[in-house]
Amino acid sequence: MAAKCPVCGAPMENSSCGYCGYKEESVSNSTTIAPPSGQPAGQPQIIINNQTVSNPVVVPGVSSKNKMVALLLCIFLGGVGAHRFYVGKIGTGILYLFTAGLFGIGWVIDIILIVAGSFKDQFDLPLRQ
Repeated sequence: MAAKCPVCGAPMENSSCGYCGYKEESVSNSTTIAPPSGQPAGQPQIIINNQTVSNPVVVPGVSSKNKMVALLLCIFLGGVGAHRFYVGKIGTGILYLFTAGLFGIGWVIDIILIVAGSFKDQFDLPLRQ
């Protein structure tokens, strides 16, 4: 059974994840490190290895914005562009605000796009489920 990546959950091969690029580092406790010059030989050397692991809930290539929140905002406040402000599209949000959702046509199109899963955030990433 292959080990799973702690970041994305994909199977790991040879201590590295082919999906997200995470690499396991093995630390050997039996390695003796010579003290730097000027440091007494009897004093222990402490090595701290801080490893940052990103949030496993975050999936690469998918927006952090929720599809259901965007849909509810679009249905109830789409005429003022609330869903566009939510996903970071400030320019078109202002346009929707002053044109009542592009005269209602853009509002309906956005509802269809969100339901179909084609609506994207400001970074052109699909919304998460």
